[in-house]
Amino acid sequence: MASSSRHKCKNNPDSFCYICGVYTLSRQRRNITSFVKRAYIAYFGIPLGDQDKKWSPHIVCHNCEEMLRDWTKGKRKGLPFAIPMVWREPQDHTTDCYFCMVNTKGVGKKSRQTLSYPSIPSAMRPVPHSDRLPPPVFSGFAFPNDEETKLEREEIVEMEYQKTDTESESEDSSCETRVTVQQFNQSELNDLVRDLDLPKQAAELLASRLKEKQVLDQSVKVSFFRKREELLLPYFSVENKLVYCNDIPGLLGQLGISSYDPGEWRLFWTVPNAASSVFFYTMEMFMELFQLVTPLS
Repeated sequence: MASSSRHKCKNNPDSFCYICGVYTLSRQRRNITSFVKRAYIAYFGIPLGDQDKKWSPHIVCHNCEEMLRDWTKGKRKGLPFAIPMVWREPQDHTTDCYFCMVNTKGVGKKSRQTLSYPSIPSAMRPVPHSDRLPPPVFSGFAFPNDEETKLEREEIVEMEYQKTDTESESEDSSCETRVTVQQFNQSELNDLVRDLDLPKQAAELLASRLKEKQVLDQSVKVSFFRKREELLLPYFSVENKLVYCNDIPGLLGQLGISSYDPGEWRLFWTVPNAASSVFFYTMEMFMELFQLVTPLS
């Protein structure tokens, strides 16, 4: 929100849950602990990020924390949604700021249920579970091996198996061995790099570090990101400093979408008064924004 960073949002971002996006009263707010981060990636398959951004919430609500906890203990099938809130940097405070568009004035415990929440490019609302997006089955937390501190390990094991303070250190160690390390495959690593918006060199450096820590599948190629754009280049053309997609069905097929129906897509501008646009797929199972036309610098 470069153009609007001089202004202050009507609501503090930390009044909203990072996971579900709901306005949360102070007594219901919870810090994003190591357990929440581990449970988040175990459930949604992506890391909980944006914690270094001022435009992102840095808390979760009590309900989301407890639902994740019950899910890891087998007491609950899952959360109400398959895809959590997706946060992006707002472009303005009027039409693209979640924290300004939700009117919380005079809202209390009972009236909080009547609040209306927008789904906008900078804050896309959660997508419910469906036949195509069923709840995942908890199979354990993934540790980044040597990078995990002893304190964090003890906290996660305690959250997962509900060990009491009186249990012995050997019992904690026994529980820890039951945790299965989940390694990234190439597709999952590519998704992580995209979510972090990393350039080529940074992506390759991240892959190299993860490879050293043995959290990547053996099939992952660290050098993949050096020429990552070559697979997509044939689907784009350049005319008069304008880059456009010359084969939309082919591009979507390369991105993993087998069928293309123009009626299921709509074109809209991502930045007011700028020659930049994207296609947005309207079905639930694809919540990605594919940038197809951008001006050359």
